[in-house]
Amino acid sequence: MKKTITLILFALVFKISAAQTNEIKVDVFDILALLALDVTFEHQLNSESSIGISALFNFAEPSTSFRYKEEFVLTPYYRQTLYTRGNIGYFGEFFGALNTGDIDLEDLEFGDDPSYTDFALGLGFGGKYVSNNGFVADMHIGIGRNLFNISNSPDIVPRVGISIGKQF
Repeated sequence: MKKTITLILFALVFKISAAQTNEIKVDVFDILALLALDVTFEHQLNSESSIGISALFNFAEPSTSFRYKEEFVLTPYYRQTLYTRGNIGYFGEFFGALNTGDIDLEDLEFGDDPSYTDFALGLGFGGKYVSNNGFVADMHIGIGRNLFNISNSPDIVPRVGISIGKQF
């Protein structure tokens, strides 16, 4: 179900943005350091702003010492370029994060469901380099706060990445 929703959202964004500047990126930091796959589609609205959607799938074992608590995160975002110098743009970002995962067993009370689903809102910032050939390198960091299922879900949702990709 999650994969279907993700594919439908990516398809809708792609259809809306035909004949415009788009990017597809993969977060190499998550792949190498955290055993997670984070794929992003971004659409340029104009020279200073963009919208995008990112889907993170966590493949690390729950017993791994350093991993995301979330098993799946769908993150729509809006970016506003604050400063540009050459091929590098620095941006601020507002994002939402639909996230699901499992709670730690020691935090469970009798009869509780070990899984959670929540939605977070957050802010971030970062920089993006775009080469003359359209290759993209993106670094960003942000933090969001879960809003609804606070008793079961983590308070904080991180957004950290070093992504590479291509404009088309």
